[in-house]
Amino acid sequence: MRYQTRVTLLMLTANWANAHSWVEQLANIASNGSYVSSFGYPRGFADKTVGSSFDQEANKWLLPRDADFINETDLLCHPSQRVPNQAGGFSRLQTSPGSVIAMRYAENGHVTLPGGGEGLVGKPEKGGTVFVFSTEQPRPNETLQNVIHWTRDGKGGDRGGRLLTAQNFNDDRCYQLRTNVTALGKARRSKTPNPKPRQPGSEHELLCETDVKLPEDVAPSQPYTLY
Repeated sequence: MRYQTRVTLLMLTANWANAHSWVEQLANIASNGSYVSSFGYPRGFADKTVGSSFDQEANKWLLPRDADFINETDLLCHPSQRVPNQAGGFSRLQTSPGSVIAMRYAENGHVTLPGGGEGLVGKPEKGGTVFVFSTEQPRPNETLQNVIHWTRDGKGGDRGGRLLTAQNFNDDRCYQLRTNVTALGKARRSKTPNPKPRQPGSEHELLCETDVKLPEDVAPSQPYTLY
């Protein structure tokens, strides 16, 4: 008999200066590529749906804060995300060791809008790289400088966690719906339409995503944190 173990996934976000995106949703990915079960959300998540009193400062955390370079005192997470706390009905993702999950975020103009990722001084191709780290022992005073030394084998830095993946910000599918539509945005909308649920023919933005395979040795029934 096979027992399905479960882990609770905490998601914390940190954004670099000149970026302006954060994780909106987390989802389990089935073997056929579809999303299964309920979505999960980061700590302290602020909803931006129509009718909500959305404040982007509740999700945005730009580093370095007050200097040109990151230093050892730069805390990794937004003040609202340094301790476990799920806002309102936005619960953690429930998943299993070894599962593949999607971390979904809006392109926010970094991909398909005029100049989005193209010809901007200092902006890498594909909008830059999304690095995903994980730990079973999150700390409220965790720093960015400490985490970026973690490695895939868990032996880097202070060995407090590990690097799970590094992928392009631009997943080659995502787009937003704007009046100033670019050729790239139009092509993506045509190739990968994203109608609203139960509304055939409607349109909705398609979030970018970074897909992550969780380690097989994650402790079941315990929170597991991603940065």
